[in-house]
Amino acid sequence: MGSNDQPPAHITFPVVATTSLLLQIGGILWTLCYILMLRESQRSKTYGMPLFALSFNFSWELVYALYVAESLLERIVFTTWMVLDIGLIYYTLLYGKREWDHAPFIRRHLGLLWVLMTVYTTVGHFAFAKWWLDNDIGKKEGRFYRGIVGPDTTELGFWTSVVSQAYLSAASLIQLLIRRHSGGVNWSIWATRTIGSITGLYLNFGTCWYFWRESNEYFMSPFSIFLWGTGLICDLAYPFVLYKLRRTERVGPDGSKTAGDNSISTGRKTR
Repeated sequence: MGSNDQPPAHITFPVVATTSLLLQIGGILWTLCYILMLRESQRSKTYGMPLFALSFNFSWELVYALYVAESLLERIVFTTWMVLDIGLIYYTLLYGKREWDHAPFIRRHLGLLWVLMTVYTTVGHFAFAKWWLDNDIGKKEGRFYRGIVGPDTTELGFWTSVVSQAYLSAASLIQLLIRRHSGGVNWSIWATRTIGSITGLYLNFGTCWYFWRESNEYFMSPFSIFLWGTGLICDLAYPFVLYKLRRTERVGPDGSKTAGDNSISTGRKTR
């Protein structure tokens, strides 16, 4: 979103071209991250993306592919992520119950709970996007939507993606701490997710703010800093926890992983 924006004449830096490139790099890395998560879920017999984050992401992609995105490239990207998410959903429902032995209700109703969360988040995403677009929120010079000066979909994309990223990063770290094993994740997944977020989200919108400040002041607002700061801190803390857990976890004959202090007799330590 924002690919049709036209900065005013006094903005000499190629903001749109630069941010589009950063966004594309971030998008490629996130696509690779999804593919790596599918591969690791198959190998370690569990899911890597936290449940609510998966619902939130899938519904975001659904609403923006079908309702918000205006260019063909934007629709293709959202649709691609949505299709990859379907694979993640499959592995979550196939293997996810083994991660919920401590919560029998969730274990028994995992599929239903995921559907309910996805319906809930889809309604939320649609309601927020419709309110934003119908009321021309963020309308300002140089911001075009569907061929006319209109709502700022760049800012809309920022708020929805930064909320999603903050939650995903925090929940991923917490999930790792609770499980005490690296099932469903690995170093490559962390690297592509983190670098993709830094490039496609933080550097992208940071560039918008730095070179076109009057139209992107929201990026350095207190609430914005709180959100992207939370995501960044959690992502940077993640590898230290991952390193420690991979030294003690156990890998079963089928590739599944358990915490080192709850190992199975035939398991082996992760190298």
